[in-house]
Amino acid sequence: MHTQATLNEMTEMLPYILPAKQPMILLGMTGAGKTQYCKTVVRQEYAKTLGLMADEIGFVSEQLATRDACEVAGVALPMKDADGNINTKFTKPPLIAAIEATGLDHGLIVLDELAQSSQEMQKVCSPMLDKSEHSLGGWAIPAGWMVVATGNRTQDKSGANRLLAHLTDRALIFDVAEDVEGWANRADDNGVHPLITGCARQYADQGFFADKVPTAYEQYASFRSVTYASDHLTAYLNANGQDADISRGVIFKLLEANIGKGAATMLANYSEVRENVPTEAAIQLDPEGCFVPDDTGYQMLAANNAIASAKDAASADRAFMYILRLRTDLSVGQGIRLQKIMTAKNWVTNNPLVSQFNAKYCEVM
Repeated sequence: MHTQATLNEMTEMLPYILPAKQPMILLGMTGAGKTQYCKTVVRQEYAKTLGLMADEIGFVSEQLATRDACEVAGVALPMKDADGNINTKFTKPPLIAAIEATGLDHGLIVLDELAQSSQEMQKVCSPMLDKSEHSLGGWAIPAGWMVVATGNRTQDKSGANRLLAHLTDRALIFDVAEDVEGWANRADDNGVHPLITGCARQYADQGFFADKVPTAYEQYASFRSVTYASDHLTAYLNANGQDADISRGVIFKLLEANIGKGAATMLANYSEVRENVPTEAAIQLDPEGCFVPDDTGYQMLAANNAIASAKDAASADRAFMYILRLRTDLSVGQGIRLQKIMTAKNWVTNNPLVSQFNAKYCEVM
């Protein structure tokens, strides 16, 4: 078994891994957030290591399971040299061309679905996964580009193969362990509906998330599938009201089609806690006097109701006044979220509280 680590633990390790530029291989269950983690957290942390902004770090990925080895390594072609002799040369690998096209000195290369690729593909990629070689098809990879690979495990029923033995002493290999709280915190910051994240926390020990691919042929809740379910839930509640019933009808079927019947039922049961948070109307009527729940999960739901109640500049002002009464970390995160909505909709406000908030958290924003 490979070393188990949560993504939060991985983040703690990155300041030591990235300067050494040793490639990493992240293995884990389908939908565990490995690829998204590379796109966001690893890229951001690599930028910090170099003293750069995240958008100054290039990003190139390759879906290895859908490619033949020769497509990735470059094609052998006979060519005449200056003396007329025929020699075999390899074309520039598309991945190298993609790196050059970014025009950036530093970047992240993600080899997605490495474990689902063929043995020939793993052999082709082995020089990329050895920092002393750092090449592909005989072409050098720029020194500032870091290599990370992802894949599923053999028990995940996704066509994954056991990695070839010669890869195991070249790269760091981690088995990504489930970390519901860590995922929920990231999800809160990225707009996943608070009913989803609250339910995930509440039912973490009751199997809301599947710890393995089910034996039965059915949908199940993974970090990825519940994130997609959040899109349907958000759209439905925005159209039908934040207190709309989700335990039956079309919305329940949409949720079940994403996360399975068991997780959808848990979510419907958890949704009953909405009676413990103020409604949109109550927040708009008295944003400074409307009650604030004590429970953090309820506060997240209340913040979501406040943001949903913002229909124009004036109502956004009132929503903002309520959000500032929440727990400090929530008020900052949700205040920034509301500010982004106001900017996108060109809602202008003269509220001094908004101006003070902007001045205080301008670096975060």
